[in-house]
Amino acid sequence: MAEDEFSSRGGVAHVGARMTARGRSFVIHKNATWPFARLRVGAERILITSLFGTFEVTRANLVAITRFRRMPVLADGVRFATSDHEDAVIFWALRAEKVCQELLRRGWKIR
Repeated sequence: MAEDEFSSRGGVAHVGARMTARGRSFVIHKNATWPFARLRVGAERILITSLFGTFEVTRANLVAITRFRRMPVLADGVRFATSDHEDAVIFWALRAEKVCQELLRRGWKIR
């Protein structure tokens, strides 16, 4: 891990790229619960690794990073959408606010 990289364990869900937290229901294409996913945040890229492989976010392929809240604590995460993947990825975190702070600290914008 790079010196100024943040890392966190959590869960991951691959969902339709257009799905938002406001929708009543959504289809999860793939799902891995905590601790089977890891988020790594650096200044130039974000890596989300899980049983399904690696999802990479760069400044060039980023479409949006949004906070995703379904139920406090149980379903609190950050959604990542990129231009080169059909699915978006939600990283479920026990400390989603800390994840957001670390993203902002490294210059990533959250909608």
